[in-house]
Amino acid sequence: MTLAQSLLQRLNGSKSFLFFFCICFSLASCTLFQPASKVDNGKKKKKEELDPIQGRKVFDPETGTYVIVEETPTEKMDTIIWKDLPSDSYPPITSASDGFVDNNNTNEVIRIDNYGSEILTSYNLSIVLPFLSHRFDDTSVDIYPDSRYALNFYAGARMALDELGDEGVRLNVNVYDSKASENTVRDLLRTDPDLPNSHLIVGPYRRQNVQKVADYAKKENITFISPYSASANLSSANPFYLQLSPTLESHCEAITKHALEKYRSDQIVLVCREKPEELARLKYFQDALKLKEGIDVEPFEEFRISTQSVDLAEMDLLPFLELRDTSVFILPSWSNETFIYSFLRKLDVSRDASSYIVVYGMPQWMQYEKIDYDYFEKLNVHVSSDSHIDNYANDIQFFKRRFYDRYGAIPTIDAYLGYDVMLFGGRMLQKYGTKFQYSLDMEDKRYLHTKFNFEKVVQPGTTGQENRPVDRFENKYINILKFSDYQFKLQN
Repeated sequence: MTLAQSLLQRLNGSKSFLFFFCICFSLASCTLFQPASKVDNGKKKKKEELDPIQGRKVFDPETGTYVIVEETPTEKMDTIIWKDLPSDSYPPITSASDGFVDNNNTNEVIRIDNYGSEILTSYNLSIVLPFLSHRFDDTSVDIYPDSRYALNFYAGARMALDELGDEGVRLNVNVYDSKASENTVRDLLRTDPDLPNSHLIVGPYRRQNVQKVADYAKKENITFISPYSASANLSSANPFYLQLSPTLESHCEAITKHALEKYRSDQIVLVCREKPEELARLKYFQDALKLKEGIDVEPFEEFRISTQSVDLAEMDLLPFLELRDTSVFILPSWSNETFIYSFLRKLDVSRDASSYIVVYGMPQWMQYEKIDYDYFEKLNVHVSSDSHIDNYANDIQFFKRRFYDRYGAIPTIDAYLGYDVMLFGGRMLQKYGTKFQYSLDMEDKRYLHTKFNFEKVVQPGTTGQENRPVDRFENKYINILKFSDYQFKLQN
């Protein structure tokens, strides 16, 4: 396995883009992924660029505190001193391995399984990411900061591609720059001559572009993995669409399942503000309760808080604490950190020494900056998350060392994601062929940042579950994390 010689022409075709990637990967600059010194070019961010991804809090064992790690597509990057390099000395994004497979490979059919999945001698893989190469200025000393997300994802993917080559997986890889633009993706899907020959497409990032690629994959019968989109309604009746990031409903179901495995339903209280979007989320938990305990079960008690209550000083929580040996509160809320902080503080002062409190929250809570983490510790806070990096695990430490040796940088969550997605997709192609989604239930392996547990999501109807059209395959695995010893630890 390795990358095709014509790889970069598919990305942009410009000399500046070849130079951009030559610097980023061939030189493996140690300053590539570091935080940036502030540079103000006087230009406003255009609408077509990436939506920001929030930074994450991580525990620093040396200081014993949590720090914010800004792993966003919008953060500034350190300047790099550029110099021209001859392309024959530093060929961009190609491999010198003996197992090189070029784009003229015929992908010979070995056999066809019962689902019509073709097991081939090699497979065509297309990666579509927002490198934003059109923003690169070869006269400047700065890398365009919004390119960082795609660079990290691709850096992890390259490591996985090398491993797949060692495992005997033969891939012809084309990489495309979506430029975070709907027009670019639309033109790519309409005019690129190689994309229809893909056996697997990975990417892109923005919701609108994911929808376009999902519809294209359905039309062309190409398996498509979306690494980031958690939306539930981007494509319908599309058995070629694999959604890696679980939906909000899946998060609520996972929280309910975990809570009911440890506590009785009458110990659990759903808490939210009287806002339509938060009230609507309560149904996910009530439905999950019925699915697990039966339709005749008493629903979870609900505690709805007026939006006029700012500091919650007058809120009475004693009825939920006095008659229970254990009180479990589930808060499917995240948009207002002040509200979450006020509720936890009120809960802490309302309990007595004998009270045992458990709180379930949402993944966005890990990004909060105002909340005193003592409340997380004392109230046994749990959160759901679609990823978890255990920095003490041997495989994580090994990956970090290899990544740093190769790129001179610490891997971000995007690097872990790119590595895991590429390993998963390549191995599934090799083992089950072009329609490997019909064999997803045969695999149950944890990767670095999460486990992949895909399930069919079928259209609602009166017919049996097996006979309904498949809307998509969704990764339903949710990591449940508990805050303990001032860090989030995996509980499942």
